[in-house]
Amino acid sequence: MSHWVEQIRQYGALPQYFAERHEQEHKTNLKDGWNASNHNPNYLPQVITFQRHILWFEIRELNLQALAQRRENSAATCIVLPSGADLAAPLGSQLYAKPEFMGPQNRRDGKHTDAMIKDFRALLDNTQDATHRATIYNGTREFLKNKSRNNTYISDEQLLSMELCIYHGIKVQVEGLEGEGISQICRCTESESWHGGDRRNDWVWVKQRP
Repeated sequence: MSHWVEQIRQYGALPQYFAERHEQEHKTNLKDGWNASNHNPNYLPQVITFQRHILWFEIRELNLQALAQRRENSAATCIVLPSGADLAAPLGSQLYAKPEFMGPQNRRDGKHTDAMIKDFRALLDNTQDATHRATIYNGTREFLKNKSRNNTYISDEQLLSMELCIYHGIKVQVEGLEGEGISQICRCTESESWHGGDRRNDWVWVKQRP
């Protein structure tokens, strides 16, 4: 009302305006942001950050769509880009910060309810999907092979008996739209609920360097 009163006095009724757009913005900008916050008294910065993140992803999606369209329109022209270049990210985001792991946490062994997952064998036993099991095993094998400086051979039995820590989240530093540093927490609860609600399995985009 603080905006419309003076205009109505000057120009009369404003039939070209309606409140539906503002009501919709109120829902997406405020209600959804409130639901995503922790409902503490200091909720307003969380609501603003929530809306900014949605805007960033919308901009990222539009950038990727424009790039895909540009490539389709100029299929005959090949442009070689630097390896690992992120076309939709600002140049300042090429700086990398070391992530901070959150945990470790105790995770119950699904086959032995009185036990915890403490070694690599128990982790594989509790991974139901055969493809996931193979990926975890082969990926760990490859990692240890490349990580070992003295090419120490590790047998299957040694690998399966290795002590294991399971982390429930990772905190990463990302660059905001205005170049400021922002901490974001990525979590993966698999099939478990998150704070009594739906499960939470965050998407993570990984920029892989050569």
